[in-house]
Amino acid sequence: MTRAYVPRRARLFAAASLSVLALACGPRGDDTAPAGRRVVAAAAHADSNDVRWDAVRRVFSLRGTYEDGDFRVEFPRADLDVHIGPDALEPEFGFVSHFSFAPAMGGGVMGMGEVVMRQDEAPAVLAEAQRQGVEVAAVHNHLLGEEPRIVYMHMTAEGRADSVAARFRAILARTAAPARPDETPEPPAADWTAVDAVLGAHEAAEGKVAEYVFPRKEAHAVHGMSVESAGVMETATEAAFQDLGGGRVASTGEMYVTPAEVAGVLRALETHGLHLTALHNHMLDESPRMYFVHWYATGDGAALARGVAAALRATNSEQRSSASR
Repeated sequence: MTRAYVPRRARLFAAASLSVLALACGPRGDDTAPAGRRVVAAAAHADSNDVRWDAVRRVFSLRGTYEDGDFRVEFPRADLDVHIGPDALEPEFGFVSHFSFAPAMGGGVMGMGEVVMRQDEAPAVLAEAQRQGVEVAAVHNHLLGEEPRIVYMHMTAEGRADSVAARFRAILARTAAPARPDETPEPPAADWTAVDAVLGAHEAAEGKVAEYVFPRKEAHAVHGMSVESAGVMETATEAAFQDLGGGRVASTGEMYVTPAEVAGVLRALETHGLHLTALHNHMLDESPRMYFVHWYATGDGAALARGVAAALRATNSEQRSSASR
């Protein structure tokens, strides 16, 4: 998921040491590690004044947001008028391209991005991604029945901060997303007390939309670097709610789950009227192997929140939104 308002409380690649941690992993890794395991190194730390973030700011001409070692820029698809049936959906509900940067050893960064595209923009975006040499990890839908049809591309790149940012900018430019979005958050325009009572305090709220984040409890790695479970680079469950008016709320999100958890999560969502819209990967080289379960539903906000809570109980995730801790 993506959002263009108050930054997630991300702690991915945060306060790191130079120690090395061995974690179960997939096929890529250090050839000296035991079979089926990889050497996973903690990432370098960077403070808010790090020159890498200045480089990213210059490339995008945006302030961006910094939190606990990571930097992020976001581009809401404010040019789009997205509907599912009669319901108009806000950009912050799930239509925000974003690029996140984590400090790497040697003064570089690892960047991860999600580009939100109209279906007709996808060929040019994918071709540009190939020209820029980024790793395309996934291309798919998150919702069903939306108009216009929306496609998401997930990607990663490593190198100097200015080089990675410039490659991402070139890819984004193949869409009609505004290149210089207003970074001033819109004041909240909905009451989320009933949803907060079920899921814990919302992580962020702007306009009609609120978001909740639920980190995993186990250790994680991406591209051979240890990571915390957090929203900024898609290593946590996230849920979004939008006030539709007239007592109706829309909910979407992504459950971040292990293969063994998928079936239980699907049952819990459907039992509570939250309908599966996609099941897939967002990354190629994470450990443990993880899947993303997306859903969409409308109805009473508290009832939808209880469905999210039921699905969370089928996972090894925190049961209260990270803003509650």
